[in-house]
Amino acid sequence: MISHAHPDFSKGGGETAAYRQFQTMAGDGWDASFVAAIELPGGQSPADRGEAVARYGENEYLYAVGGMEDDRLWWRSAEQRRALVKLLAGLNCDVYHFHHYWRVGLDLVAELAEARPDARMVVTLHEMLAICSHHGQMIRTRSRELCRKETAQRCLTCFPDQTLERLRLRKAMMISGLRAFDHYVYPSHFIAERYRAWGLNPDKATVLENYLGDDLLALPRRSRDSARTAGRFAFFGQPTEFKGLDILIPAFAGALADDPQLGLMIYGATQEETLRFFPSLERPITASGDRIVFAGRYDSADVVALMASVGWVIMPSIWWENSPVVIQEARRAGTPLMVSGIGGMAEKVLDGVDGLHFRAGSVPDLTRAMLEGAVPENHERLSSSLRDVIGREEFLDALRGIYAPEEQPFRQAA
Repeated sequence: MISHAHPDFSKGGGETAAYRQFQTMAGDGWDASFVAAIELPGGQSPADRGEAVARYGENEYLYAVGGMEDDRLWWRSAEQRRALVKLLAGLNCDVYHFHHYWRVGLDLVAELAEARPDARMVVTLHEMLAICSHHGQMIRTRSRELCRKETAQRCLTCFPDQTLERLRLRKAMMISGLRAFDHYVYPSHFIAERYRAWGLNPDKATVLENYLGDDLLALPRRSRDSARTAGRFAFFGQPTEFKGLDILIPAFAGALADDPQLGLMIYGATQEETLRFFPSLERPITASGDRIVFAGRYDSADVVALMASVGWVIMPSIWWENSPVVIQEARRAGTPLMVSGIGGMAEKVLDGVDGLHFRAGSVPDLTRAMLEGAVPENHERLSSSLRDVIGREEFLDALRGIYAPEEQPFRQAA
């Protein structure tokens, strides 16, 4: 397993999914290793002796990456890249499964494939960085409108310092690099369709939901007390410009004016951090008084219990969100979700069946959804039909089919 980060140092969904997969495979008796990028202050190496690659625990390694060329995702340091290729090739694996390609490098993939032509190369595509230069978000840089299709002409309006020729060349290089993989794994049908439309072969692809890990799957799903929790909402995430706190907090203030018993917990951010990102939120925060609580950072081991203590988990993201870990964690907790009705969120949460949708970026429509969800009868109906996440054996069976397709028929997991 090769990841762009290690969850001990970074709490993103991609690295968390990669590490949970590694732990699950190792726990099932697979001979597995985990190799992850790390960025230390001052450009320091992960080893005391200055090596580019260092051992980190049993069958775990950290590697330094001096940076990537943004337009093609190639290493700036060929020496560091070769050190990592040497380690990976020396592990003598049958399968190299990459999670992400940022801070991994498409040139590294090509070099490793050349060094180990007998090995199978697999990648899980968590986002759309190859398709979109705007952090893979597919959001217009100036208007924050959703972008529904990639073309060189459309990309030029977001990046006027580029040229059509350079943008087309970038796409050709990205597609060529990704075609070095034997198989693509997508955590949602939404992102699978985006990459198919962009140019990747759908015959080499599998849609497989990320696995939450044995520890979270061992936790019991709690029954809902709708009369007590229907009006209690929570947000889990970071206060970035794409996560939608600037939509959620004004919407909550609007709902609170109609129902003063509502409550909102913000997990993952302090009030000071939120206001640094969104100074305009000071007024709705003040208006909400003690009905809104900023709980700050939380441990991922505690997330299911925290979610089980509220009535709703809200995802107000303004970008597509391909397969958010937050949705899986809430489903495991048995807590229904309100989500922006786009992308992977709309796919994973069924409007009016096991959750509620609202228009992405719409404060009034989220206010409407919160007031609708706060009705105990609505909450009870939707939470009672909430699906659980993918199970351990289903996940491992799918991996076996991906890794050794000639030995075992593959059954696609939903």
